[in-house]
Order: sequence, then structure tokens, then C-alpha cells
Amino acid sequence: MKEDPWIISASRLTKPFCKIIMLLVVSCSPIAAQSDYLDTLVEISGREVYISAKRKLLVNNDHSLAVVMAIHGNGREALNYFPRGEKSIPFYVYQRDLAVDNDYLFIVASNGKETWGTDVGLELLKDVYCYIQETYETDEKWILWGTSAGGLQMWRLIRLYPERVAKAIGTFPVYDLASAYERRKNEWFVWQDPEEFAQINPSSYPKHLTTVPILIFHGRGDTAVPYRTHSLRLQNEVNKLGGQVELVIVEGGHSITNWAVYKKDKIIDFLSHPQ
Repeated sequence: MKEDPWIISASRLTKPFCKIIMLLVVSCSPIAAQSDYLDTLVEISGREVYISAKRKLLVNNDHSLAVVMAIHGNGREALNYFPRGEKSIPFYVYQRDLAVDNDYLFIVASNGKETWGTDVGLELLKDVYCYIQETYETDEKWILWGTSAGGLQMWRLIRLYPERVAKAIGTFPVYDLASAYERRKNEWFVWQDPEEFAQINPSSYPKHLTTVPILIFHGRGDTAVPYRTHSLRLQNEVNKLGGQVELVIVEGGHSITNWAVYKKDKIIDFLSHPQ
């Protein structure tokens, strides 16, 4: 699979182009309208995209909005991050809360199995970027927050579009796709042959991950995505090349019950200091 660099030029962000993107938005409706927050669900390219922010930032905003885009892991979806729904998962809602409460526009798209780094999943995230840029006044550089398999799309975005990424946060993120493949390979897995992902495996391009500050939290007892194979290796390889990776190893494993991976003060400090 060959990388196909996608560069947003000024001409591509003109209204005619974004109208094409907006044709893919078949619904746009508020799913909650509290006094302080506005939660919206849109459908882009056939996928649900959840958007959340403080109401005052959207109504009386006199400057561009900072953005956090979460990229979910295997088997998850956008509405897992919505705090008051049947599909809410507190572990993911917490990411939304940290972003929104610190004055970010929060975004997450349902990427299904494509969160495992596929081109289809990457195209969706690019469509989301264009839609948000056209619909809201936002910073061009976003903070990415990838969880588990969602780390793969996060690393791809940093590699291909460093001019669109300010920082990155990883919650037990996958780094070595080949290792993850060996643990998960079966007839239902999105990848069926290592040759399919050889050129997009993040562990093959650590130099491209030196362009942004990266903060990672990973459980010492993680057996699904072992920290030594993924986050520790990433930190060693990227920092050796001049990168800015901070790895926080905590107790516990790869679970939505492992709240140790959320060091609130450290995350807020990371969010509070611009690139």
C-alpha cells in the first residue's frame, strides 16, 4: 500500500471544494443542548461524527477555536464519547470532558475497523477536517488523541500532514502494526497480509514522528498492546532522532477500567501550552 500525500492548499479549502465535502453530510442535529455545552452529531461519508464544545465558544467566539480530535480504538464509536447516551463509556467521555472543559472543540468520528490505519479511515478523517474547517472558525493545527488501534491513524496523520497537527496524546496506542497483526490475525481482521500495511506501519517511520510533542500513557500490565513493544519502543526510537515523546508508564492493563492512564494534571498542562 503506497502512501498518497494529501496537502490542503488554500485553493482546496475554498467554498466550492468544501461544498463537495458538505454534500456528504446527510444530517446535522444537536443531540444535547445543555445551558453550558452544545453536543452535535453529523454524518460525514456515511459515518457518525460527534462534535462538542462550550456553548459560549460557539455563540460568542471572537477567535479561532482550538481543536482536539479523538481517534477511537477497535470496536468503539463516536457516541462512546457522548456523556448522556446509551452508548456512553465513561472512560472515553473523560477525554471529551478534559478537552471541552479546557475550551477545545472536541471531535470524534466513528471509523469502525478502519481505525486500524487503513486508507478508508484516513480519508474519513480528512473529510472531517475539511468539514470542520468550513463550518467553524478553527486553528489549522489540531491536537490528536489516539486510543489503542486509533494510534495508527494518529501516527499516519502526523507523518503525512505535520502542518495540521499541533500535538498528540496517546492512550496505550499501537505503534508496531506488525506485532499487533500477529496477535490479532484472523479471517475477520481488517488486515489479511503484512504486505498490505508494510509501508504504513508507524514503526517503520519514527523520523516522521519527531515533528510534534507527544504525550503517551501506557499500562505496565498491558498484554493486548504491550508497552515495551509499542510505546516504550516509540519513545526510544523517536527521541533518539530528536523527537519530543514523554511516556508515562502506569500500573494496570489495556482496559476501559484502567483510570490510571489519565493523569489529569499532566494532560491539562499539555493541553494548556500551545505548540
